[in-house]
Amino acid sequence: MKKIGPVVSLFIPVLFLIVFSFPPICFSEQPDPKVWEPLGTTSSGGHYFNKINIIKSSNIVSVWTYHIVKDDERKKGVELIKKYDFKKSIKFQNYDHNVILMEIDCKKRLYRGEKFIYYDNMGKVLESDSYKNSKRETIQPDTPIEGLYEKVCVTQRH
Repeated sequence: MKKIGPVVSLFIPVLFLIVFSFPPICFSEQPDPKVWEPLGTTSSGGHYFNKINIIKSSNIVSVWTYHIVKDDERKKGVELIKKYDFKKSIKFQNYDHNVILMEIDCKKRLYRGEKFIYYDNMGKVLESDSYKNSKRETIQPDTPIEGLYEKVCVTQRH
């Protein structure tokens, strides 16, 4: 039996990097504005955060993000999955959006994704993964993560 589990599980962090590295050009229906606020930067179109449910503990902020997937992101993700799991790649043909529980260290300007939930265009969960002990990454300038940092860390201090 082939050991594809670890390789396929690498898809999630790679997809995460794709989603937060490329600015979306256009996207489908926006999430509920009573709950989800746009990150507000030009480079973050299609990225939102849950403005109602922000948890702050010391310098750490936990907040859910919402991202509407662009066609090119979906295609790249499906091609990557197809190399390791053809059946799963078919399931992701209708990948529409995701929500990610982000943890941000406001003092050190670091972040990590803790829980990832991927949805299709009908709102059905395609996959859900958790990474409680993943390595924190540096927040890069002009990215949706920096926009999130500005909204939940910098704005909260004033």
